[in-house]
Amino acid sequence: MMQSNHRNFSAVIRRVGYIIIMCLMAIAMTIQVSADDLSKYQQQLKETQSDLSYYRKQIKKISEDINWRKYKREQIVKELEALGLKKEEIEQKIQLIESAIDSLNEAIALAEEEYAQQEALLKQRLNVMYKCSSTVWKLDELLKSSNWNEFFIRLRLMNQISEYDRMLLNSVNKKKQEIEELKAQRQYEMDNCVEQARQYALQIQELEVSRSSIDAAIQKDLKSKEEYEKQEDELLKESRELEELIRNMQSQGDLEFGGKMVWPMPTNKKIASKYGNRLHPIYKVWKMHTGIDIGSKLNEKIVAAADGIVIYAGTRGGYGNCIIIDHGSGITTLYAHINNRGFLVQTGQRVKAGQAIAKAGKTGVATGPHLHFEVRKNGATQDPLKYVKP
Repeated sequence: MMQSNHRNFSAVIRRVGYIIIMCLMAIAMTIQVSADDLSKYQQQLKETQSDLSYYRKQIKKISEDINWRKYKREQIVKELEALGLKKEEIEQKIQLIESAIDSLNEAIALAEEEYAQQEALLKQRLNVMYKCSSTVWKLDELLKSSNWNEFFIRLRLMNQISEYDRMLLNSVNKKKQEIEELKAQRQYEMDNCVEQARQYALQIQELEVSRSSIDAAIQKDLKSKEEYEKQEDELLKESRELEELIRNMQSQGDLEFGGKMVWPMPTNKKIASKYGNRLHPIYKVWKMHTGIDIGSKLNEKIVAAADGIVIYAGTRGGYGNCIIIDHGSGITTLYAHINNRGFLVQTGQRVKAGQAIAKAGKTGVATGPHLHFEVRKNGATQDPLKYVKP
């Protein structure tokens, strides 16, 4: 009877053992499948983040090109305004000179008329004087004098008439010459002004062409930027979906967050930028700052804020090189802008609080070396200063 009971008990034990072994095998297979899926999704996430990084770099470059072209356009507009004023001044000056030339033309016409009249009188007088220019005629005129006093008066008058004729001719010629010189001077000024106006018009035309070219380039860049931003949004959506998958596949029960964290950069306590909305230092727009920035020197030591498992160690767009650690209870921390070759841990590795995990750098979108540190709970960002203190 005892032997029979012993055999029955042994059979039960064997059956229970088989069941336990089968369960363990099933669990092992499930863990293996989950680990493989996690690795696959993490690789997809890495590729997606790499694409995101490329598109963000293109967006940044195009934004810089647009800003540069807008600056050049502003300069051209200023030059156009200045040239427009100069051209307007020259055109006003041309109008004044044209008015002066019209007045001079009237004066020249009057002078020419006066000259013609005087010239006709002189010709008549000279003709008479020529016909009567013999010494006999002069002597006859002088001999008609009734006395010596009249004789000398006649002689003086004859000389005065001759001198007056010469002075009148010289005066008319001089006046005409002065008017001609003044007209030539005004015409010279006029020609210069017309040439300046022509040069200004050419410069304005060239600047208008440049402005049109820049406007076309800006429109092209804006279109390219819009396309890149659309692709960025699609990749960002894919990235979030992958992150959600990874979050769902993180250890559940294997880790439990203890509620305490240590400062992630022991050698530097300076907070350069806090959590919350801020003016982005590069894009110059207000954006949500999802963590805190801790100032650092290149290659300063970064440590794990708490015990956990490294679930990501790679490059993620604007974050540059970064590490994500799962601490259990839905809590993860992120360490961004790690220096190239600055990784001290790898995906899947367990770490302890205060353990060195990386070296600070300025990869990704960064103005200089620093650590961007994030704390997330169930994927949502939290204010890190609620978990760590300098």
